[in-house]
Amino acid sequence: MANKKAILLHLAEYFAEKGSMMSPVEYKAADDAPMRFIVAKRPFGSWARMQAMVKANHPDLWMKTQAAPAPAPKAAPKAAPKAKAAAPKAAKK
Repeated sequence: MANKKAILLHLAEYFAEKGSMMSPVEYKAADDAPMRFIVAKRPFGSWARMQAMVKANHPDLWMKTQAAPAPAPKAAPKAAPKAKAAAPKAAKK
């Protein structure tokens, strides 16, 4: 696969199938990666550039890689601040 557009489409489809954009470490560890990491990265110069190009050129596949944001956990109610104990007055002699 020497064609940059073909590589990009292949990677976009792979990430959409996985449901997330992988980091380089995750991609290298994947047993079912469609191509070696260096072959995937080389035409784009960097992994981040490849991810940006997927987002720009294949927005439909990009959306499939973005997991739905998890609902934010409810914050526990904060306890009322404790009153500071008054400092004892110095006795006058």
